[in-house]
Amino acid sequence: MNMKKEMTLTERNTSFTELSNFITDATAWFQTPMEWLRKYYSAVLEREVSSKQASYITQAQLALILAILPIIPSLLVQVLNFAWFGFALYKCKKANKST
Repeated sequence: MNMKKEMTLTERNTSFTELSNFITDATAWFQTPMEWLRKYYSAVLEREVSSKQASYITQAQLALILAILPIIPSLLVQVLNFAWFGFALYKCKKANKST
């Protein structure tokens, strides 16, 4: 008795391709605002700012806003936001020295 072992993967490959295309599109969609911010920071600072530096600058701004105007009235959350702010400033300074 001879049994053929065949497997059809077309549906699975199609689903994987669709998922891959979705992830690629979502990544591009999320990177567009960061690219706008990078260009904005470059214009304001009158020098080229990398994507990583723009990320650190944005993190520092967000952390400071959350530390000063907390959403959750908790001292622990405020301390964590100030720590995040300090860390983001440190990363900004470190990224600035490496360029």
